[in-house]
Amino acid sequence: MALESDMQSNPASQLFADDLWNEISTIVSRLDSNQALWLSGYLAGRPAGSVPAKTLENKSARILIAYGSETGNSEKLARQMGSRAAKQGISAQIASLADIRLRQLAKFQYLLVICSTHGDGDPPEPITAFFNSLMQDPGPDLQQLNYAVLALGDSSYEHFCKTGRQIDERLAQLKATRIVARTECDVDFAEPARQWMDVVLNCLPSEGSTSVAVESRAEPTQQAYSKQQPLMAEVIENLRLSSDKRGDPIHHLAIALDDENFTVAAGDAVGVLAENPPALVAAVLDATKLSGEQPVTLDGQAMPLVQALREARDLTIPGQRFLETWAEVAKADVLKELLATESKQQREFLRTHQVLDLISQHRGTPDAQMLVDSLRPLQPRLYDVASSPNLMSDELHLTVQQYRYPFRNRIERGIASDFLLNISPGESLRIYPHANHRFRLPEAQDAPLILIAEGTGIAPFRSFIQEIKAAGHTHPAWLIFAEQSFEEDFLYQLDFQQAHADGLLQHVDTVFYQDEPHSTLATRLMEQPERLVSWLEEGGHLYLCGNRERLTECENAIRFWLEGVLHKKALWEGLNTEKRIHRNLY
Repeated sequence: MALESDMQSNPASQLFADDLWNEISTIVSRLDSNQALWLSGYLAGRPAGSVPAKTLENKSARILIAYGSETGNSEKLARQMGSRAAKQGISAQIASLADIRLRQLAKFQYLLVICSTHGDGDPPEPITAFFNSLMQDPGPDLQQLNYAVLALGDSSYEHFCKTGRQIDERLAQLKATRIVARTECDVDFAEPARQWMDVVLNCLPSEGSTSVAVESRAEPTQQAYSKQQPLMAEVIENLRLSSDKRGDPIHHLAIALDDENFTVAAGDAVGVLAENPPALVAAVLDATKLSGEQPVTLDGQAMPLVQALREARDLTIPGQRFLETWAEVAKADVLKELLATESKQQREFLRTHQVLDLISQHRGTPDAQMLVDSLRPLQPRLYDVASSPNLMSDELHLTVQQYRYPFRNRIERGIASDFLLNISPGESLRIYPHANHRFRLPEAQDAPLILIAEGTGIAPFRSFIQEIKAAGHTHPAWLIFAEQSFEEDFLYQLDFQQAHADGLLQHVDTVFYQDEPHSTLATRLMEQPERLVSWLEEGGHLYLCGNRERLTECENAIRFWLEGVLHKKALWEGLNTEKRIHRNLY
């Protein structure tokens, strides 16, 4: 009786004969996520009367491809999709969600969102205002809007693709129509993103489309160097800044920069293509019983396996594809059973196992190319530039802290920070520029600057002070810096003392947690309310850089203090509306 009741309540039973529905269910159950996505697009794109009427009839549809990006991946995909759309005769507007107002969505019939999730479930910082507006009740009625979402994320984080999911679900709540199912991409996003574009573009009208003017930044100019084409640069200095006693040391790296085509500005970052430690590469080769000399192909380039594993593949975090591959290679029933469970359970398992854990516990010898194809790409890391190219045109400075984290019953080190802290002068590393337009000095050359830094967040402020000196600007500057100990962890102390003596820094205040356990960054600001308020009222810009948790606490404390204690709510609101708060948090 239960089965009969289920059949009667299932809408499919009213559309399909039982034998046909059983056949459809059997086929669908055998599809992986990519195959299911392709099939949904195929069915949606069939010309024999199966395309939704509004897609066929709406010849003048206004289409927006909107991206939310922190490191540039979503923007790159959005522009790639726009280029593909143009080749198919589809006219679409491309814009950052940071430049979109929620009310503007009423002008569009199609919204195609490509958005990453930053950190542990946060939206990309540039789109925070749009995201908060979208989530706020009551929302607009968007029933005229058809939409699709491509979510980018990193499955090693608990809240995988959270922002994309939230946007997708919220648009549906606002009565927008989802034209294809949301696709969630891990760090190896190229192929699933391409398939998503194939399906979505097949659902869009291609005749007589028009676009609408939307405020958007101009398309970035082509860089001579990029993640795909990095610069090989020589390290000329690797100096420890923090105490020898410190377990997570901080280093200063100076890199030779003799190429004028490598363009960065104060406030920008540099992408570093780190390499896996030789010991880890050797352990993986030993566990898989593979020779490092075996040839493999990576992005069309032939190379020995050992090079691919050292330079291009993540040997720490296993992904879904690796889990599927290794279950077959090792003929491990426990892994095959895991693959039959919900994706959430699989991600939980992968978060508690590293690549070497899996291949050591479930032995197998894969084909070398199969191993390379199954591993996630080794992701670059972004480090804020700690020098001004206008003051030091032939050098680039970085500030790097050793990242250590507990994993199971051991302590692990971050791949990138370990690589950089152990690189020697004379060795080379691969780098590329990464613009951070929202963290630049203000156009007004005399605007006051309130610079709040935690730990290595001091790096871009060192570049700011050098830039002010090189350009001859007259910014009043106030630095508030926090670290562990005055005696051992005052990073770039001599540089900032000299800047203060030269009049480039008007005020320097510090918080050292071990020396003053009850003090915070906000404490130093609230001790001098007249200065803070007067600088902000004079058009001052507030910069926060460093540890996300502590600086978010600092910002919230400043806001509460200004609004609740000093009754200057309008002053705080003006900082936001005039874009005078700049955040660079990690």
